[in-house]
Amino acid sequence: MLAKEQVRETANELFRLHLKNYPLWDNSSRINLAQKFLEKRRNRLAQMTVSEMQEAEVAFDRFKVSIDSDRAVDAKLYL
Repeated sequence: MLAKEQVRETANELFRLHLKNYPLWDNSSRINLAQKFLEKRRNRLAQMTVSEMQEAEVAFDRFKVSIDSDRAVDAKLYL
């Protein structure tokens, strides 16, 4: 059991070292990426027809039901 704890602690140290050396994005990079994503999404939604919107809504409703089907009553994500 002591060997497992040592392995786990070594893995945790390696993970911390990896996080410490992981290059962080600055805020402007993240904001630019988010703005590009939102612009693409806005353009795609603007080009959707009414029938495509209805299909997307039905697909999302099916998604909500499938996600919540395995959850307890008091732990539903979608009401």
